[in-house]
Amino acid sequence: MIDSDTNPRFFDLVGNVRAMRRLKPDPVPLGLLRKVLDAGVNAPSGQNTQPWAFVLLTKPDAKQWFAERYDAAIRSRFGAVVEERDTSSPMGRQLQALRYQMDHMHEFPVLLLVCGLRDWPFKVPAEERVGLAPPNYGAVYPCVQNILLACRSLGLGTALTTMHQVFEEELHERFSIPTDYGVVVTMPIGYPMGNFGPVRRKPAADVTYFGQWGNTDSGTYR
Repeated sequence: MIDSDTNPRFFDLVGNVRAMRRLKPDPVPLGLLRKVLDAGVNAPSGQNTQPWAFVLLTKPDAKQWFAERYDAAIRSRFGAVVEERDTSSPMGRQLQALRYQMDHMHEFPVLLLVCGLRDWPFKVPAEERVGLAPPNYGAVYPCVQNILLACRSLGLGTALTTMHQVFEEELHERFSIPTDYGVVVTMPIGYPMGNFGPVRRKPAADVTYFGQWGNTDSGTYR
């Protein structure tokens, strides 16, 4: 049996990966990005299919193109909500960070598109598999989590967004992404302007049930 106290660094790190939406424009060395992506591809995947691929956007015109469509997508879905200026609540502070990301996305040094090979879920019968399959999210997200942890360990900030879904067809055309891949997440990456700190989450004990949903009696574990 492994005692978690013998390797506390992992548990400190995993509880310290905040979404960082305010990033400096300072360039990120390619060597660091390669290290991050190498961590990503070490993730497990079913049958070792490794269905991920990456597109790095670093050129000003490419980032500007993305930023304009990202801003429009946010506003089309959330409207006036993003203009809320009350920062006294947690939601208000999150919106403030989101507005900063919207206004400065084009200045961030790297926009990473994490793509996934399309693959029909087992529950969809063959006769219903019409059009494009979704990306294999279950296989790609462990890769994404490794990237998040690697960024944090290297002092880089990032935050996931899936708002690209609103303009994904344009995204594929603009950056020549083949149709057998879908874009799973977009991750701006850079050196954070703020400080890392502990995340706030519900304790696992509050959402853990034993034997059946709703049973919180740990005495029934054995």
